[in-house]
Amino acid sequence: MLRIRRLALLLPVLAWLAGPAAAAEAFPNKPITLIVNGGAGSLPDLFARPLADRLRQSLGQAVVVDNRPGAGGMVAMQALKAAPADGHVLALITNAHAVWNPYVFPRLSYDPVADLQPVSPVAVIPMALAVNARLPAATLEDLVALAKAKPGTLNYASSSNGSPPHVLFELLKSQTGADIVHVPFKTGPDALTSVAGGDTQIYFAATSLLEPMVLDGRLRVLAVSPAVDSPAFRAAPTLASRGHPGFEGAVWLGVVARTGVPAEVVAQLNRAIGAALQDPAMQQAIAAHGSIVWHDSAAAFAQRIAQDRQLWTPLLQKLGIQAN
Repeated sequence: MLRIRRLALLLPVLAWLAGPAAAAEAFPNKPITLIVNGGAGSLPDLFARPLADRLRQSLGQAVVVDNRPGAGGMVAMQALKAAPADGHVLALITNAHAVWNPYVFPRLSYDPVADLQPVSPVAVIPMALAVNARLPAATLEDLVALAKAKPGTLNYASSSNGSPPHVLFELLKSQTGADIVHVPFKTGPDALTSVAGGDTQIYFAATSLLEPMVLDGRLRVLAVSPAVDSPAFRAAPTLASRGHPGFEGAVWLGVVARTGVPAEVVAQLNRAIGAALQDPAMQQAIAAHGSIVWHDSAAAFAQRIAQDRQLWTPLLQKLGIQAN
């Protein structure tokens, strides 16, 4: 009886000594949620669903994709910020959420530095400048000339304020001097439908999103960045070759958690994502549209984000982009 009592007294001490290690060994102990800033069929969604399926296989828990479009990613980031810091809620983001948003939204509802914990990069995303096929512009130079002949009459769509299509097209406008009006939508598919239907005329978006409508003739590609070796984009010149630098490797996707997640859990998630990205079917799906698989450690991913902030901060301050 005395031994039993002594053991009972020791149990709390042993649990305290096990601490984070025991918690890490138990991870994951419930379904994981992968938040996506975009609706079904959006660029992040196209990557999130196959990634979630492979993480389910490697982690042994369901991985649910939670689509949270709106407000330039603030809806998604608020959901992540409000989650417990245990690693069971993640978000698939672009560099817009980690780097650009503070310079686009004066009242950002989250702090990219204080609230986001980098877990793993996933892919570098090639972008293509496409126009409605009925627009009389066969080249980028034609588009600029048309815009300058009729200032303020052409519109370009984006998936939201602060999104890569918004920021990168504003950079292109600053380089060309073209007066083209921004029309933000809630999701990428909404913007794509608008351009294909002719309500707006231009969309600077991920090749994976544009490809079906390029192949069926509803959209015409004027330029890409970087070069993409696929039937829909192979003939298109790069923006750099047309005298417009700064767009190569400008857009990436990565997974983040909220800050406070134990390092052991972050490391486990990073390994699982790395394994998922080594899956041949996953690699083929990413490469099909010209995207480049990118995996690195959580620390290296954090360093890349910090470098992007140094690179883009003066440029975004100069552009003066504001949500509209």
